[in-house]
Amino acid sequence: MARQPKSVPQLTSAQFDAMFPIGDEDACKSYLAARRWPNGVHCPRCGNTKVYALPSRPFHWQCQKCSESGYRFSVIAGTIFENTKCPLPIWFQVLDLMCQSSKGISALQIHRIIGSGSYRTAWYMCRRIRAAMENTDFQKLMGVVEVDETYISGQAHDRHANDPGNSRKTHPKITVVGAIARKGNVVAKVISETSASQPRGFNNDAVTGRGLLVATDQAPGYKQT
Repeated sequence: MARQPKSVPQLTSAQFDAMFPIGDEDACKSYLAARRWPNGVHCPRCGNTKVYALPSRPFHWQCQKCSESGYRFSVIAGTIFENTKCPLPIWFQVLDLMCQSSKGISALQIHRIIGSGSYRTAWYMCRRIRAAMENTDFQKLMGVVEVDETYISGQAHDRHANDPGNSRKTHPKITVVGAIARKGNVVAKVISETSASQPRGFNNDAVTGRGLLVATDQAPGYKQT
């Protein structure tokens, strides 16, 4: 039976500061590794348990099963912390603030408390954390990922153009963009339009930067993803 990570009660501010001192990346990485892999480190891409720690790079491992040359990954690979410049202690502080606030806390409040360089940084962090909270199985997709969008509507006049009596005019449809990792998880999201930055933003949030391949169609919204 797989060993479950031990639950941690809500910490006081003093306990949190003692457990995760500002600037102590290793304390955060040790905690994250223990919570993420309670039964031992395994490859986030293929699940291989026979991975090798890299002595020259703490909290980094290598998997020979994924690639002949070896796939290297860190403790934050495939998580909400990946591909961000913000230190882990700050991420943990924001997580603590959001979990302790029973009525919610705004990105502007977070920005003021942590003193981030810009409001957008705080907003981006809150956005990723909320996505993870809404989905307990949240993990950025890895490996070969396919992305596409569709339009959903249950109205009779939104039938295919070849159907008799079809009268598709200006009735609004819901646009849904989805990503699937081959032999893996699926992530989907409702967006308002497909021609600008929203598909790119979805790809950045859903797919790890260390994926083997992200396959899309030629829609303008996917350019520069």
